Amino acid sequence: MAEPTQVVRIRDAAPGDSDALAELRARSRAVYYGAGGHEVAATPDEKYRESWRKMVLDARLTVLVAVLGDDIVGVITLDANGVFPTNAPHETRVRLVGIFVEPGQWSSGVGSALMTRFISIARQTDAVGEVDVWERNSRAIRFYERHGWTRDGTSRPGPAGADYAGFVHLP
Repeated sequence: MAEPTQVVRIRDAAPGDSDALAELRARSRAVYYGAGGHEVAATPDEKYRESWRKMVLDARLTVLVAVLGDDIVGVITLDANGVFPTNAPHETRVRLVGIFVEPGQWSSGVGSALMTRFISIARQTDAVGEVDVWERNSRAIRFYERHGWTRDGTSRPGPAGADYAGFVHLP
């Protein structure tokens, strides 16, 4: 008999989570950038760890973590306080700054649990969701499209000669 599937819990990030979040993001980025032909470090340096400490404490951001058992297996960061470039026809916007899942947990529902929370937060304020996705990260593009995101026609330069494409999620 198979073991029961663990339930993904979503909670606010705590200051003590910052090192684990920096490490998780570095591992995730190394895999998806590597798949697109751009090598990045799979371990964070001290400067990067410090940036996560600041993000977790930044009142302008919402940092949520996905937890399985006692392990942090995903993170999503939201910013509802800035003005962002988009072609979306709404005044209220929430920026998905980043979503990262442990590579071993990809396609397990962790990312979808985080995305469901993001969409719920955006809908509570009738906000347009915004995110930029590296065009060589086809896995992420499919993920966003499955969750109702569409390209908005914006882009910005990215690494390895590949742009970040703008996507929006309408309320």
